[in-house]
Amino acid sequence: MTDENIEELRFDEALDRLEALAGELEDGDVPLEESLRVYEQAVALFRHCRTRLGSVEQKLEILTRDLDGDPVAAPLDTAQDDDG
Repeated sequence: MTDENIEELRFDEALDRLEALAGELEDGDVPLEESLRVYEQAVALFRHCRTRLGSVEQKLEILTRDLDGDPVAAPLDTAQDDDG
């Protein structure tokens, strides 16, 4: 997979591929030369995912501004309510 192909991947596709490459490296059955190629591809995928997340973060920041253009800070409630 080339850098150009990586740039075309959606975030979830790149993340899936990154997880698969990590599995290959964790298995330890990959020859050294192949491990280096896999590692280089994983780094490229990681950078791509990080760039995509940064872009989404910027868009969310723009979308969460009030009418005056000031950022609106609201905490994310990630805890699930036990009451139902």
